[in-house]
Amino acid sequence: MEQQLYAVESILNFKSMPLKAYFFILFMGLSLLSVAQPRHIRLVDALSAENFAKHFNTDTVQLSRINTNKTPAGVFVAYRKADTLNFKHEFYKSFDGPGYTKVGLAFYARKGNDYQLSFHNDNAFYCESCNNMRDYSVSASSDTVYISISWGPNDFGQSEGYYFVYRPALKRWQLAEIHRSGSGDEGENHSEYMTYSKNTKVYLDDYYAESLPYDSTVITSQGISLNYKPGDYARLLRSLKEIPKNSLFLLPQVFSKDEAKYFMEAGLYEKQPENANPIYGKNVLMANEIGYFLEQANQLDGAQVFLDKIIARFPEREVAYLNRGDVFFKKGQSSYKKAKKDYRTYIALMNKRGLQAKIPQRIATFLNAQ
Repeated sequence: MEQQLYAVESILNFKSMPLKAYFFILFMGLSLLSVAQPRHIRLVDALSAENFAKHFNTDTVQLSRINTNKTPAGVFVAYRKADTLNFKHEFYKSFDGPGYTKVGLAFYARKGNDYQLSFHNDNAFYCESCNNMRDYSVSASSDTVYISISWGPNDFGQSEGYYFVYRPALKRWQLAEIHRSGSGDEGENHSEYMTYSKNTKVYLDDYYAESLPYDSTVITSQGISLNYKPGDYARLLRSLKEIPKNSLFLLPQVFSKDEAKYFMEAGLYEKQPENANPIYGKNVLMANEIGYFLEQANQLDGAQVFLDKIIARFPEREVAYLNRGDVFFKKGQSSYKKAKKDYRTYIALMNKRGLQAKIPQRIATFLNAQ
């Protein structure tokens, strides 16, 4: 009885609406119906973005990118979607148009030449103009989907990467990893990497890209973050030492060989453009400590970047040869020849300074065994 009264009251309220409000609701309802993605696509030609777009594109939904590599089960489609009206309307040619253009993701399961819509997520990326989104992409393997978003000004841009892994029991792609990096207004770089457990309730078909990085209910399983300014050796060393020991195995995710090179070269261009080597007397100690820290954390390629520069600039610095020799030793048998050369140089320099007693016994043991 209460439900019937509520229904009657709703009808009366609807009839008493202003005519303008009525047409607005009717318009929005028709708009929502009109922007649906095609549910079924049959390809006669080969699978390609061009051929798929012929069947996919409408006045309100347009194919942006398609990923077909290593996805025999189907295809992932990044699409543009009109939030209101349609793309033929003058509004979408105006300055405000991109702000009302969603960029979403759909998956079409393949059955022969037929492709059936399995899901679509209108919030898988930012809207076209949100956060100055510059680039976005989707790539997939048999069980993993990688979503990439770049946004912000060119000089101080941010990048986000989301990894989703297929869970057969759920028949859904579940969030497994997030990698974020970028730079701030003062040139500070930050990088963050997080992994998630199978209990995480975030899935490819309904996650919200703009809010996910700030959702406090999504608990990470393991994570690591690093902040530094290129060329600022003291700050980098401090940030490295602040990383919890149980997270150090993730260090290559936030400070790779390329990032080590960038740290040194960007700092060089800012502070000493006339100098071909960014290592000098005032920072060589900290540079060596960074190289040693990275070697101890088994971030061997990054460690070698620092130690190579130190040795090139200060060829008499014996400890750098010891540290680099340890890097080559840890890299395995294929690098033993390089390790042996560095250890011998280290011994010669220590003998030259009368410091034979401080040479670790393990060095002599290794050389005698070769």
